[in-house]
Amino acid sequence: MQIRIQERYVSGSDAIREYVHRKAEHLNRYFDKIISLDVILSVEKERHRAELIGHLVNRKVVKAVAETGDMYASVDQAIDKLQRQLTRYKEMLKEEPRRNHPDPASGEVDTASPKIVRLEPELKKPMTPEEAVLELESSGKSFVVFYNREEGDTPAVLFHLGDGRYGMIVID
Repeated sequence: MQIRIQERYVSGSDAIREYVHRKAEHLNRYFDKIISLDVILSVEKERHRAELIGHLVNRKVVKAVAETGDMYASVDQAIDKLQRQLTRYKEMLKEEPRRNHPDPASGEVDTASPKIVRLEPELKKPMTPEEAVLELESSGKSFVVFYNREEGDTPAVLFHLGDGRYGMIVID
């Protein structure tokens, strides 16, 4: 995890930087897919403010802000808030597969005859492939079906190829 510290006050100290690094390294215990952490420390009169912005995989961003009369206390509070957010996000990721798929051990899945469930399309408005990529990233799904505005509102499917690229199938 890359940690960038920005101090927006006159008397920056190495002690507070070391403290922030030591505290931020422990965030990997709560969620191990943190790409980078931006820490902004500022002082305005008696208010010491610590703002932490964590960049996670899938372009997920978590943010925590704390203001107190002491910079160390502000950092502690912001780290605690970020820990709770990361724990909540990790739990949500664990529950997502269970919510969408039945458990094979419970006997709900019948392997002899597949059951097909017809679903209504979620995206009814036409969009460009770039907008579909943003929708795919924000939804966390493996593919998205949309009406391609660039191809005359024809149906299309956009999906991850796995190496940072996307595949698109246009249905004529």
